[in-house]
Amino acid sequence: MSEAIGSQSGLTRRSFIKAAGVAAGALGLVGAAGMTTADGWLAPTEAHAAPEEHCGYTFHYRHCQCNCHLKCTVRDGRMVLVEPNDWPDKRNETICLKGISEIQHTYSEERLQVPLKRVGERGTGEFVEITWDEALDTIADKVKETQEKYGVGAIAIQTAVDSLTTFLPQLLKGQEKPHRGIDIGMGNGFSPALAESGQQGASSNEVTDWKNAKTILNVGCNMLETCMVTAQYFFEAKEAGAEIITLDPNFCTTAEKSSRWIPMVAGTDPALYLGMISLILDNGWYNAPYLKANTSMPFLVKRSDGSLLRKGPVDDVKQAGSDNPFMVWDESAGALAAYNEADVDPVLDFETSIDGEEYATVFKLLRENQSQYPSSWAAETTGIDESVLIEITDKYANNGPSILSFGFGGGEKFYNADVAGHAAVLLATLVGSFGTDIPGWGAGAYVNAYQKIFGAGKLASWPLPSECKTAPAPKASVDYRDEESGIRFMWVQNGAFQQIAGNQNRTNEWAKSLDFVVVQDIWHTPSVDWADIVLPVCSHFEVDEEVGFLRALRGHVLLQQKVLDPLFESKTDFWIDREMAKRLGYGDALPKSQEELARFQLDKATDKAIVGITLDDLLANNGVVALKNQPDIARSYSGQTYKTTSGKIDLYYENLVSYGQALPQYEAPNEAYEDNPLRDEYPLIMTQRRSKYFIHQNFMDATWLRQHYEPTLEMNPSDMAARGLASGDVIEAFNDRGSFRCACVATEAVRPGTAAIVEGIWDKYMDAGNVQNVTNDAVNPRGKALAKGRVTPFNDTLIEVKKA
Repeated sequence: MSEAIGSQSGLTRRSFIKAAGVAAGALGLVGAAGMTTADGWLAPTEAHAAPEEHCGYTFHYRHCQCNCHLKCTVRDGRMVLVEPNDWPDKRNETICLKGISEIQHTYSEERLQVPLKRVGERGTGEFVEITWDEALDTIADKVKETQEKYGVGAIAIQTAVDSLTTFLPQLLKGQEKPHRGIDIGMGNGFSPALAESGQQGASSNEVTDWKNAKTILNVGCNMLETCMVTAQYFFEAKEAGAEIITLDPNFCTTAEKSSRWIPMVAGTDPALYLGMISLILDNGWYNAPYLKANTSMPFLVKRSDGSLLRKGPVDDVKQAGSDNPFMVWDESAGALAAYNEADVDPVLDFETSIDGEEYATVFKLLRENQSQYPSSWAAETTGIDESVLIEITDKYANNGPSILSFGFGGGEKFYNADVAGHAAVLLATLVGSFGTDIPGWGAGAYVNAYQKIFGAGKLASWPLPSECKTAPAPKASVDYRDEESGIRFMWVQNGAFQQIAGNQNRTNEWAKSLDFVVVQDIWHTPSVDWADIVLPVCSHFEVDEEVGFLRALRGHVLLQQKVLDPLFESKTDFWIDREMAKRLGYGDALPKSQEELARFQLDKATDKAIVGITLDDLLANNGVVALKNQPDIARSYSGQTYKTTSGKIDLYYENLVSYGQALPQYEAPNEAYEDNPLRDEYPLIMTQRRSKYFIHQNFMDATWLRQHYEPTLEMNPSDMAARGLASGDVIEAFNDRGSFRCACVATEAVRPGTAAIVEGIWDKYMDAGNVQNVTNDAVNPRGKALAKGRVTPFNDTLIEVKKA
């Protein structure tokens, strides 16, 4: 076996030197003699002279949703301390072990140091060093060739949450974030009721509002690890007397710290919500005036075809609103009326015959639909005792204000996730959770709140030529690997594209079939080995100017400033944007510097929360300035305003009538259901869990964090005993899609019949294989009709385990 260069997986010293002929000093670390490797950067500081020291300020990666702003001490050119920056709002002065670990992680042995070009078969990781000009010239030629041969839609760019790029997707004109099935499952069912565009199930109020709730149901969300800096609000709520009830198949950290943990069968989240809805309807625990005034519950539906009744003829299901409104039965007039007419008093539970057709209100149809989902059925399906189900539903409905919280790691990653999301938004609406000014009412994915809609300001957008716009993903495609996607050229930024689809072996074959792959990354993630050209990118701590990127989140404008000069030959995302723009004929269309861009974004902003804030203000305040006129606790839908077809909470999904899901109908998991014959061969449900040490696949290479976690498959002791396994044994987990090998560990925290593993583990840290080798990628036919496309059912996976 050849010796690896810099411990970078797949890049061998033999293959590197034979083509590049380079020595260690040629890796291009400018201005830091003797520090041409990561080991050099981590070597102890010499104590022979007084250190030169200064502080720099930047924001951290936002993939964990926290957007922490950091004060970084630099001594003798090296970052030696990372701590929270000062904020006007002190509750935002946060950091976790991931931020602290950047002292080491920024200088990781896995840092990409120079541009690389593939010389072996794609996937083998055989590269030679090239110059930046050769790398970018090659990419530009391939972009033009692909556009001419296949059209702009044949190029796809997977932008990452943590990329600091602004212009590249528009310059490439291709598909941005093509259908990929991750973190959209619950939102597909939850968001359409509240806003057509969807927010991936974002919560209706800040997690800081939890302290005002009395009952909090936390379903499948391990927020104390997923979004660690929100822990303070979790414990504030407990101290204020809120009962936090976590429902989860496994005993996670959040379950341990909750007031109560209720285990349930994995993948049965829709049954939980449907059973609770039935209890609320049967016992009259719903808020009838709220439903009449603020929702589509009184709208009339034609029984024969499931269409909503409108005032006039309809050519398009979206043709509604003030010009062609939905119809209700006005109790005062005893006649049909448009829902938006003045003084209309709609009947909630009603049916009638009109011109020989039978019509019923959405509410009446919901009652009828729910008759098949009594609490006894829900209890049997979820594994929750019926008396417990009744108890928690009573508390949720009658001991408010109440919060319904879900996450992106549990039921979100099952085939039936959109049904769960639809049922969840129905449940929350029945008790009046949305658009109220009463503190403590809310629902949604609270780990998503910081990033999406709360305390966020809108910066001005730099104008580009009109032709510079992204292409939509083909509607026929529900997976970026589908033939229908039309992708021939893939550009991957700051993340492992192998993680965003199940069934790794299928992804590998698809990657081999592509004409060209670019990976733009900081570290040598698993994506790198599949690239034709690799571009090394600066971390968030490195900028080639004094001013970097801007964000307007968490109630503040945040500025990235220089902490370090770019390490090795890495370049900023912005620099790459500008260089590509020159090569694609748009060199004069972009700002000349990040400072020019930042000043434009602030000076031209029309958002009242930002107007008047200047770059000089940010520079004078170490990169943090509060947005203007921010509420103590942000809540959406104030005044009952919704960007839906009717302007109300639209709970009846007319576009899903043909799929039988206009109202949520229970659907079992695709693979991980109790009576699946496949369980005879593969009896264990495998779920991927989040960890406080990593964010998806990010930080997998951080040495300070990895010393606290080794890849292990967690199993219940009874399942291990049945297979003759002991903690520490290396096992093979397998099914008909593939396999992987790692150590196993016994824990009572995992439900019998279930196995759990941390998501995103890089191949090089496994004994063999990849976690995604076994994961399910079944396509739900309904996916084409959903707002964000179909979900990848990662956790809807059956495996068997044996000693390796």
